[in-house]
Amino acid sequence: MLLCWLPFVAVGADTDPASGLIRNPGWELVHAHCGGCHSHALVTSQRADRQTWLDIIRWMQATQNLWQFAPDTETQILDYLAASYPPQPDRRRAPIPVSLMPKTEKGSQQ
Repeated sequence: MLLCWLPFVAVGADTDPASGLIRNPGWELVHAHCGGCHSHALVTSQRADRQTWLDIIRWMQATQNLWQFAPDTETQILDYLAASYPPQPDRRRAPIPVSLMPKTEKGSQQ
């Protein structure tokens, strides 16, 4: 049996079955430009605001050999990412309660 796991796909969203990308305007650009170097699941598992998405792109351009985009292409990619994969405050688990933290060498909890 073959199982397919697409992380964090929005319930009810129209998604591309091959990539898991939400089909909002600009998804084809993200499909073409991002999927050439890494899995689309890396995109769909992230959440960020527009500035953070831009910072991620600049980091990839500076360190991962990502090419420069035409300004209009970059704008459409950022519009798509910010609208389709925005920050979500409840995406992380709650902190572990202090009472459940391991004890330090001195016997106290961290």
